[in-house]
Amino acid sequence: MFRSTRRPRGLAILVGVGLLALAGVGVLVGVQMIGALLTSSSLPSVLLFAAGISLIVGYLSYRMSSTRLLSHLHATPLSDASAPGIHASLDRLTHKMHIDWPDVYVAHLDQPTAFALGSGTLVIDRSLTRLLTPAELEGVLAHELAHLEGYDSLLRTLAASLLRMIATLVLMVVLPAVAVVCLSCWGLSLILGRPVRGPHSVGSGLRGALLRIVMGVVLAPTLALQAYSRRREYAADKRAVAVLDEPLALARALETIQRANKPLEAFSWLFPSREQKVERTPLERALASHPPTDERISRVREAARIGKRNDDAEQWRRIEIN
Repeated sequence: MFRSTRRPRGLAILVGVGLLALAGVGVLVGVQMIGALLTSSSLPSVLLFAAGISLIVGYLSYRMSSTRLLSHLHATPLSDASAPGIHASLDRLTHKMHIDWPDVYVAHLDQPTAFALGSGTLVIDRSLTRLLTPAELEGVLAHELAHLEGYDSLLRTLAASLLRMIATLVLMVVLPAVAVVCLSCWGLSLILGRPVRGPHSVGSGLRGALLRIVMGVVLAPTLALQAYSRRREYAADKRAVAVLDEPLALARALETIQRANKPLEAFSWLFPSREQKVERTPLERALASHPPTDERISRVREAARIGKRNDDAEQWRRIEIN
């Protein structure tokens, strides 16, 4: 004889009633706590205190991260004698942009790149000095100096700390509500004799929607920060075009770096079994810290054309006729 695997109806109903009772207690406690918080005169002070603490923590992290990363990369200072061309470019650019001279380091990175670090530090991969022409390298330096000029690293770190604090507070409210809804749905499923999980359970759609909301709250800070980073990349490119004597050098530098990071694309026809490039999904694009390089190159060229037209118009206006 086969033993039945179905749960006893009486026990299932008893457990279901217990889950509903537990959910009811959770609702009562939650309503009392939320009411106490909303009517408390100290709530604004608590929120301001939490925001202040998060900003302080973010600033301390910002101050310490540069030293840690430089030590991790084994970066060395770039002297004037070893790279006079780079120092000459920095002298011209910092004078035009009215910013302080940054500390410049070189390191062996995984790919040809450069990045701004902290409040006044540039890190350059050694391969860039061989890969780019002096004008192209100056375009990259102008882009990174624009990040320093806009305090992008500081603002991103502070925003990340503040957004994490906000997401934590939201989760403290949302997660108990999700738990109450799940307990109620499980209890009703047991009482009605339905599966506890799966599409035929009570409130399966509602539970799925609540879980998506929780995932959205968790991902929201990252998505917001990455969107900010992409906007700042475009802004830094535009600022670099405005201060460069040869604006299109930045576009050429981006093209050269893109080719260097994908050395086998030009010979992909020799490798038919090689996986072809796949278009990034919307989520991958949303999680990217940098916009597509092709889009950046297109915008740089357009900004250079607009700048040239404006310069030509300005020269015509300055012509004096006796």
